[in-house]
Amino acid sequence: MTHSRGVGALVLILLALVANPVFGQRLPSTVVPEHYDLHFTPDFATHTFGGEATIRVRLTEPSERITLHAVEIEFQEVAISAGGKTLPAAVALNAESETATLTVPTRLEAGPVAIHIRFRGILNDKLRGFYLSRANNRKYAVTQLEATDARRAFPSFDEPALKATFDVALTLDQRDTAISNGRIISDTPGPGAGKHTLKFSTSPKMSTYLVAMAVGDFECISGGADGIPIRVCATPDKKHLGRFALEAAEFTLSFYNKYFTIKYPFEKLDLVAVPDFAAGAMENTAAIFYRERLLLVDETKVSVDAKRSVASVLAHEIAHHWFGDLVTMKWWDDIWLNEGFATWMENKPVRDLKPTWGADLIEATDTQRALNLDALQSTRPIRVKADTPDQISELFDAITYEKGAAVLRMVESTVGPDAFRTGINNYLEKYSYGNASAEDFWAEIAAASGAPVSRIMASFVDQSGSPLVNVRSECKGERLMVTATQERFSLDARATSGNQAWQFPVCTKSPGPNGRIEQSCRVFSQPVDTWPAGSCSSWVYANAGGMGVYRTAYESDMLRRLAQVADSSLLPVERISLLGDEWALVRQGRDTVADYLSLAERLARDRVGQVARMVTGRLDEISEYFVKPELRPAYEAWIRQLLQPVAQELGWHPPANELEDQRERRASVLYTLGWAGGDAATVQMARDITNQYLDGKATPDPTVLSTAIQLAATHGDSELYDRMLARVRSNPDPTEQQRFRNALGRFGSPELIRRTLDLVYSEEVKSQDKTTLLTILMANPSARVMTWQTIKDRWADLEARLGVFQGLPDVIEATAAFCDSAARDDVQRFLAIRKVPSAERAQRQSLERMNSCIALRERSDASLSMFLKSAAQ
Repeated sequence: MTHSRGVGALVLILLALVANPVFGQRLPSTVVPEHYDLHFTPDFATHTFGGEATIRVRLTEPSERITLHAVEIEFQEVAISAGGKTLPAAVALNAESETATLTVPTRLEAGPVAIHIRFRGILNDKLRGFYLSRANNRKYAVTQLEATDARRAFPSFDEPALKATFDVALTLDQRDTAISNGRIISDTPGPGAGKHTLKFSTSPKMSTYLVAMAVGDFECISGGADGIPIRVCATPDKKHLGRFALEAAEFTLSFYNKYFTIKYPFEKLDLVAVPDFAAGAMENTAAIFYRERLLLVDETKVSVDAKRSVASVLAHEIAHHWFGDLVTMKWWDDIWLNEGFATWMENKPVRDLKPTWGADLIEATDTQRALNLDALQSTRPIRVKADTPDQISELFDAITYEKGAAVLRMVESTVGPDAFRTGINNYLEKYSYGNASAEDFWAEIAAASGAPVSRIMASFVDQSGSPLVNVRSECKGERLMVTATQERFSLDARATSGNQAWQFPVCTKSPGPNGRIEQSCRVFSQPVDTWPAGSCSSWVYANAGGMGVYRTAYESDMLRRLAQVADSSLLPVERISLLGDEWALVRQGRDTVADYLSLAERLARDRVGQVARMVTGRLDEISEYFVKPELRPAYEAWIRQLLQPVAQELGWHPPANELEDQRERRASVLYTLGWAGGDAATVQMARDITNQYLDGKATPDPTVLSTAIQLAATHGDSELYDRMLARVRSNPDPTEQQRFRNALGRFGSPELIRRTLDLVYSEEVKSQDKTTLLTILMANPSARVMTWQTIKDRWADLEARLGVFQGLPDVIEATAAFCDSAARDDVQRFLAIRKVPSAERAQRQSLERMNSCIALRERSDASLSMFLKSAAQ
């Protein structure tokens, strides 16, 4: 701790990163920030930046001290002005709480106070705070401040409830420009030769984590919607790839302006493709930053999935301008009020923009992902206590995003879309430019609908896990009576749920007279409940509409009858739910792999692409983990018998007017036929298409091309590897680079796996892509052992290069690809020594997944063998 000795004295204290975990500390509530004046001078030569901050605050009681956040900040001069006097301030830093306490010699009275700080910071290489990015043989300076990294860019009151307005200015090299939350209001020469200073308009009242700056030679294309200017910005060589994103953003902004009673509340919208970015995208107010591949695409050359990703991520991030930017959670434990809401909202404009993309099916698949995570004992409630930066970073998972969105969809379906929309708009109007809690939200929905929303929401938001509904039915006279019980669903069948119970809507459907489908809904709140569900019938399905956030289990006879009518009587979202539930029961041990394959046999020929994709993905998983060598010929023969007729019907070359859904169906069927089915003709065609494309002799459908490249790489040699690597290095298109770079992780020979691992650890692969490529290598059965050994050997390199927000936690999560006890034990031993606090939950979840896989592998032989013998007869 060092104190200043006078107004002009320097206080030089460097707050460095510490190896031990930091401990969170809420700032005192006696200081309320109101406005920041910030001036930054990035220096690319030294990888540092100079800064000046004047922070106007209000003291609610007298004090000699003000505490704010700062980390990796060198304080050079600090003074505090109040009551017409300016006093020098001493600075005491606390590395554990990431705070700086400013102390003046005379007590400050309650009222307005101005804090003046001159400081210096680091343009780091960790993709967090104000950091360095590289492209085209030059450097860029970019911010990523969520969740707790504004304090790395400037001294700040870095908590979401401490909102303020911001004036930002940057002094830059003459050749550079900058993008921030406001629009540029002045551009003046200097100070200094070869420099100019940009000043931006005052931001709205917002949280510190939403401040944005991007410095470099960015160029933009422009458009607009409803009087709001919209730009898509990128490095100069990629600017032309922003047209599709611009059109999608224009459509989305207009859609939201009609849905919400509050029109887009900011004066402009910039969408910026950043060369190296940790998150997929970040909703900085009026200046959204993206990974390049999630914003920049050549619409004629990318797959359906790539275009849908751009549109949905755009819709997600723009939705944040209402959910997160305009109304912000009070603390990070309610981050789902940002992320769950934006995930719930994102498919609404996408559904209107491209009705053939099947947004409702994507939602159903997302719900399955959330339920899979919720089946682990190491899952968490949607809202959970989080104090430290590491604990906060763990909240950005499928529970926050997909489960939060699924619960919102379930409640919306229960109260009706009109009442839900009214409640949403009342909520936004009431808390605009402020902060809210989960209770604030569901109070507005309850008031608008008159429904018992708080009981439903609380049971899903404040307790971990999701329910399993056990369904039995019987005819009594002409009425169908359904009896259901609820319990917590866990992959570990030995786990007990204690006294957990949920309140939630259960909707059943069953056939009635004259072929009509009858539906019955009720709020299920008891351990056991019985109700009339319609006319006496041969089957009943207990998640009508697929909106329920729960698993269902049927008696074996009922499951067989459901399988027989699934393709004709169940909606696609319901078939996705049925498939997901059945596989979950297989993983738990209640049902067998043979039970699932019997259902899959019926639905693998499903004409809806997303349903077929779910089936084929599971067939691939069974092939990799649960088919022993002696059963592989029979399993491959069964796959070929199942999928060859579908592949022959679809072919490799789609007609020009074919819907996107069928293109995805074709891709998933062909991949599984080649990979799990070992179909030689399919693999050869994949090689031919890939080589023709690399030769420039063919332009296949982009969705088929992605599948062909993956299959070709899986069976590829060094010549093909060299050609793919050359394409990565020569083509600046981010989609093309990703397509071939990811394929490098699929090769199977030890020599080529080693080359890819060397590439990962080189400077050639950006930090954001290292994690992706390591995850692909861990998913590759041929590369898994070598990749894990390399991760262990070069752990220090990963710690130095990957951020704690997505980097190391994602690598640890990828260890779930192992399915044998020796590897599991090795992972557990290694991570017990090399702890990553931000990945503690991810580590426990990976361990659970490995244990579940090992258990299923041990018990699947007999049922799988019997099924394949029966199928061969």
